Amino acid sequence: MLDIKFIEENTDLVKKAIEEKNSDVDLDKLLELNETRKGFQFQVENLRAKKNELSQSVSDGKPDEALIEEGKKIKKELSEWEGKFKKIEEEFSDILFKVPNVTDPAMPSGKDEEDNVEIKKWGEKPEFDFEIKSHMDLGVSLDLIDVKKAAEVSGSRFFYLKNDAVLLQFAIIQFVFDVLKDEDILKKIIKENNLNISSKPFSPMLPPVMIRNEVQQSIHRVFGDQTYTLKDEDLNLVASAEHTMAPYYMNETVNHSDLPLRYIGYSTAFRREAGTYGKDMGGILRTHQFDKLEMESFTDVETGTDEQKFIVGIQEYLVQQLGIPYRLVHVCTGDTGNPDYNQFDIECWIPSQDKYRETHTSDYMTDYQTRGVKSFYKDKDGKKKLLHTNDATAFAIGRILIAILENFQQVDGSVKIPEPLQKYMNKDIILK
Repeated sequence: MLDIKFIEENTDLVKKAIEEKNSDVDLDKLLELNETRKGFQFQVENLRAKKNELSQSVSDGKPDEALIEEGKKIKKELSEWEGKFKKIEEEFSDILFKVPNVTDPAMPSGKDEEDNVEIKKWGEKPEFDFEIKSHMDLGVSLDLIDVKKAAEVSGSRFFYLKNDAVLLQFAIIQFVFDVLKDEDILKKIIKENNLNISSKPFSPMLPPVMIRNEVQQSIHRVFGDQTYTLKDEDLNLVASAEHTMAPYYMNETVNHSDLPLRYIGYSTAFRREAGTYGKDMGGILRTHQFDKLEMESFTDVETGTDEQKFIVGIQEYLVQQLGIPYRLVHVCTGDTGNPDYNQFDIECWIPSQDKYRETHTSDYMTDYQTRGVKSFYKDKDGKKKLLHTNDATAFAIGRILIAILENFQQVDGSVKIPEPLQKYMNKDIILK
């Protein structure tokens, strides 16, 4: 969430973010509550000081009836003011939590995804001289995907991944881990993007797939009716690996010399996909359960923006290495999330749909997430500051499998394996 002092000093900027992100927040009411809250807080602190002073006077001498009565009066008055303060603090905090992050001035202004701005396209779309198949047609014919049996066992929007598709998934995972620990590759990406930041590699991480509701709320990653909640447990299933990666330094202060702190996490994720009935029902593009490789980075305030540029460069490198055509999109203010200061998406070409579909996203949140979980660093002068976070998709496995199967399909129904993945699978093609 935002600092109330920042909101007071940048009211117009925050109001603009509320409007552009279509957030239901009454900022004027928040500021009014804050003024009242500060008055109540003054009363509480003043009465507590009087109570402590009186207690000290009584303990230093013999009990005095007048002092005892005065103490009872102050105690009663303090209790009343504490009740008032607690009530208004809760109302204030509830609204403050809903205030969205401001956006980068460079972010395109717009209402929805139609206003997102294409930055560039990469790669030649494959040309087929035969009737192309969808990923599901290929998945069934090559015995790679089974949604029918999954529907019997688990319901709609689930699937079994089988045979070479499973090996392909683990090849993708190993490929990503190898790239993100290779400092020479990272240095190359930094140089190509004209950045002056550390080439420190990413540390592999397998994060928990369950998270306490309070923590998930604090990092602003609860998706309402999209979230699976465990009945009678204070736990939710994560909708992305970064949900339990972002609060990794909760209640901690790290040294500036340790920054950046970079992680590449892998986990299963869960989304109810409520409100999307009838949308992408076929295949494995939009499912309740999916596996995902996610980058999470913690930096100081000075390097957060360049860190996002670096991460987008990594995303492009990964997709380019697989040889999949894509377009890079700068997401507009109306299509980004409440925590986002800036966002970029990569959309890979899906031949059967004759269009690009979103496969990667990169979110820079500044200190919006870390304020709630109290994640700090000490700067070079020893001053305590909030960490800045970036999270981004390395690969959402289901979606990149779709792109691979469809873009590399052959006339005989086989699928070529992208060259960088062949060494992990000890083969170069998936046959019937």
